[in-house]
Amino acid sequence: MRARRLTATLFGVGALALVAVVAGRDDGPTQRRGAAPTARAERGDVRTSLIEPGELHAARSVTLASEIRSNRAKIVSLLPDGSWLDAGQVVLRFDRTPFEEERLKALADIRDAEAATVRAEQERKLQVAKAQEALESARHSVRLAELNLDAFEKGTGALNVREAEVRAAAADDELARARADLADMERMLLQGFVSAEEVERQRGRVEEVGRQSGLEGDRLRTAREIHYPRDLERARNQLEEAQDAVARAEGVLYYTREYYRAVRESAERKETSTREALRQADDQLAKTEVQTPIAGFLVLQEIPLENGKRRPQVGDSVWSGVPIATVPDLSSVQVTAQVREVDLHRIGVGQAARVSIEAYPDLALAGRIGHIGSLAESQADSPWKFFPVTLTLEGTDERLRPGMSARVEFQLENALDVIVVPADAVFVHGDLDSVFVRRGGRITQHEVSLGLSNETHVEVRAGLEPGAEILLEAPSAAVPFRPLPGPKA
Repeated sequence: MRARRLTATLFGVGALALVAVVAGRDDGPTQRRGAAPTARAERGDVRTSLIEPGELHAARSVTLASEIRSNRAKIVSLLPDGSWLDAGQVVLRFDRTPFEEERLKALADIRDAEAATVRAEQERKLQVAKAQEALESARHSVRLAELNLDAFEKGTGALNVREAEVRAAAADDELARARADLADMERMLLQGFVSAEEVERQRGRVEEVGRQSGLEGDRLRTAREIHYPRDLERARNQLEEAQDAVARAEGVLYYTREYYRAVRESAERKETSTREALRQADDQLAKTEVQTPIAGFLVLQEIPLENGKRRPQVGDSVWSGVPIATVPDLSSVQVTAQVREVDLHRIGVGQAARVSIEAYPDLALAGRIGHIGSLAESQADSPWKFFPVTLTLEGTDERLRPGMSARVEFQLENALDVIVVPADAVFVHGDLDSVFVRRGGRITQHEVSLGLSNETHVEVRAGLEPGAEILLEAPSAAVPFRPLPGPKA
């Protein structure tokens, strides 16, 4: 016969008494009371659980780091590691000097940029006004040239040609009359009415009038063919030149407007840039104080330095985004534990657990499984594979700290108000479970049907009554056997 080996990790049994009784030996079929220890079968509870080590950590924590660009954040004050912090409390301060200098420079640059913007606008207005004035002058010149051209075509130019035509016609008429008079005088000379001298004088006059008529004809031709076309072309050229001047003035006005608009916009961009520099300086100044948004303990982190890593100190310059400290939110605490692969089927999300704190043996808190990892992990010093399990505590205590060791007791199956015997009182005979019962000085072997068990106690579902005295060691001699009543399952 050999005792049953049970695999439960932890037990919880209520209303169970263990007693040691001295039993003697009898020569008959019943064994007399001897020195074997005994116990009583009692009604009680059998509780099974799984115990694993764990570690506390905050469900949420805030990381404090520099938000100042580059590594310009030089620590000038820092609270000690482990300090208790209230929400909104300043944890560390950085040197404000470089950012105050940048702010002063930005303010000076803003004043200069504002003045440059004003100057650019005034210069723009002045140059645009000059260009507009030049354009109006050119347009006025066009109107004058148009009037001059119209006046020449319809007035002075045509009148000059007409006057030349009239003078030429008058000269031709006078020449015709002089010739007619000469012809009359030549006839009269034949008749003796005039002298030869008078005829010669008339001939001289005809020659003189002829010369004058030719001159007037030349003047007419000159007026028609030279002066009028020349002066007309000159008037037209003057109009075209005036129109070209208008086009040039319009171009100058356009480019003046565009140029000084660009100058003004450049000055405005410079002003915007300097205002942004001021905003950034103010922003960097605001970031020289680092506050904690939540209450908790200050946990300084190691920061990288030229010669290795260590916790930050006053005088250190830190890079932006590098964690300087964390503040765990202890209003919600979690426990991480590792469960063996073979025990994974015994737990599930939402399952209750009891968490004991190694540092405070009197402190135990309820918790529930919130997450079970999906990948198994190996440990160097164990042949088993483990799955990470995260539990959330349903309460908290001001003594709790992140990183504390814990003892996690996962609540498994329970058998309540059942017949319970010590595990050492159950013996295996082949495929039968049995106990040895002492009654009236006689020992009988009873076959029993077992239920839930843990390392120390077993539930008996059939074959034993409450209050029965049972042996914790098998008797050396054979004893009567009492099977379970009814058909075997």
